[in-house]
Amino acid sequence: MGAIERINVAEKSLPPCQNCGTGNALLYESYSFGAVLADVEPEQFWLCVKCARTERKPTSDIQLPSSSNEQISRTEFIAALDRFWAASGAAEICGQCHQQGTGCCPPMCRYLSQDGCQKKNIFCTSFVCSALLNAISECDADLGRLLRWVKKDVAPAEFRLYEMVTRVPTIDREPVRPLRLPEHYPGPLQLDGKRIREKLLALADEVLLIRRQWSQEEQQQINPGKP
Repeated sequence: MGAIERINVAEKSLPPCQNCGTGNALLYESYSFGAVLADVEPEQFWLCVKCARTERKPTSDIQLPSSSNEQISRTEFIAALDRFWAASGAAEICGQCHQQGTGCCPPMCRYLSQDGCQKKNIFCTSFVCSALLNAISECDADLGRLLRWVKKDVAPAEFRLYEMVTRVPTIDREPVRPLRLPEHYPGPLQLDGKRIREKLLALADEVLLIRRQWSQEEQQQINPGKP
């Protein structure tokens, strides 16, 4: 990306475009990943729309990951998480959560159907509510730690895409925009769901109870006068 320096996003005044100097710059970010569980710090830039489009064009000098053993494709990353949800029983608990009306998936999502999600992105596949994540951690601390890292450090790379497919109004979306989506993600992910399936499903009723309690608290905050 040339000689673009890191920007302090805490600055209140919006600076001009870092490439051409024109005003009305927007905040963009670019993610790159190292090994699994490595800290992730996206680069952030102030660019005008024209310069952002130029930066998004593929170039011959883009450096590919140095080690294929630490990088997998976007499709492989999503597939690894999907296999874990299915093998561990987490998907079954999520399904029951939706049946009781406390599911996390926004009903306005354009890819959500009666058969589930038809086109997942990294953010959706990586998201797991705290109730279920705590249950997974209780079954296996290492798995819980890995999933927390995925949710915190990897999932945000496609949060803007999540906002778009779930039809979040433009005015309510996060101001930062993706400069480009990552071509590779950390991997392979060591997610053995089978070994916690029995323990996790035994905690299903507790997870669902917590979700109902949270839902009731949210409703009371929205409608404080209702019993």
